[in-house]
Amino acid sequence: MADPAFLNGQASAAAAAPIVDLIAEAGVVATGHFDQLPPGEEASVYVTLTADTGFGSIPLGMWNFLRSADGTVSLAGALEEGTDG
Repeated sequence: MADPAFLNGQASAAAAAPIVDLIAEAGVVATGHFDQLPPGEEASVYVTLTADTGFGSIPLGMWNFLRSADGTVSLAGALEEGTDG
């Protein structure tokens, strides 16, 4: 059997919106953490968002955010715009 192919596709804005909103919310949490660190310090933080259900709390996702020495915050593993991964 041949090795599987790995493909990238672009989701529609409507389909991606709930996930993008979750990542943005996690980014706010990450930025709040980074704001407590000394200026110029590079850092990495994992943010897990959960939600309460009638059956307990469930994880919705975990994302790794990075802060560079200049204070720029990015999502680890994000594809650069204009690339296909």
